[in-house]
Amino acid sequence: MSINAADVIESIATATEENLREPFRVGQTVHLPAEGELWVTGDIHDHRRNFAKFVGYADLANNPTRHVVLHELIHGEHYDEHGCEESWHMLVEAAELKCRFPGQVHFLMANHDLAQIHGEGIMKAGVSVCEGFNKGIKRDFGDARYKVQVAVTELLLSSPLAIKTASGIFVSHSLPSEDKIDDFDYSAFDRDELTKADYTRQTGAVYNLIWGRRATPAGVDRFLERVGCKLLITGHQPQDEGYALNGDRHLILASDHNKGVFVPLELDVDYPDIHYVAQNIQRFVALEMPTAQAAE
Repeated sequence: MSINAADVIESIATATEENLREPFRVGQTVHLPAEGELWVTGDIHDHRRNFAKFVGYADLANNPTRHVVLHELIHGEHYDEHGCEESWHMLVEAAELKCRFPGQVHFLMANHDLAQIHGEGIMKAGVSVCEGFNKGIKRDFGDARYKVQVAVTELLLSSPLAIKTASGIFVSHSLPSEDKIDDFDYSAFDRDELTKADYTRQTGAVYNLIWGRRATPAGVDRFLERVGCKLLITGHQPQDEGYALNGDRHLILASDHNKGVFVPLELDVDYPDIHYVAQNIQRFVALEMPTAQAAE
């Protein structure tokens, strides 16, 4: 990728606009039509090979009714010797994909996005991933780094919180922890504008949605009742085997390692439980690298 600050900022800004004005979006939720396909990833974390395979096989140009969901794109394993992390490249690639296929590519707000916005120190192997991300932008953009960082922040903030299908599948980065499900502010999914309070650590609706872990199947039932859906697909919780079933209604996906997966769904199919959804899971390792794609 040729590094040109003006081009990068333009791509990110255009993707931000497309996030905010996409026709299926109502408030903070994207409501998909009852026909076509939906391909859902888990956390990607700058796994370039899996991303390249996903984009190549999705072939959006030749499948205009196919929709894809992308989340947790940033904060991966690509560091230089000075601690500069390079996942801004992945974010720009995804932004360019959104620009080319604005009605088919859907982002979701994720916890690493919010951490990057707030500058919170998520640590991996003793290193702050947010600091590494900023150092990567500083290395590559120099004096233009502040404008790039502002554009990145606006893109991350423009991402919706959830995807809903007409058949009753709800897709979000995560769901509130067990003890927060009943008191969660479900109005956040429908509001046109979110506030600073929604992003506040521990108490905000967005924070509790995207940072929540370890909900029980009973908690999932309560959550789904409140959002008016039958089944739930999330990421966020690491899965060594690529996915996990949490009861009969919740599928957890991971796309950020060599056992990573994604799941393609038919939007006009009424899946009776999450086990039927899981039958469609695809492993990235089983796919050949598309010839038109390049990845490290």
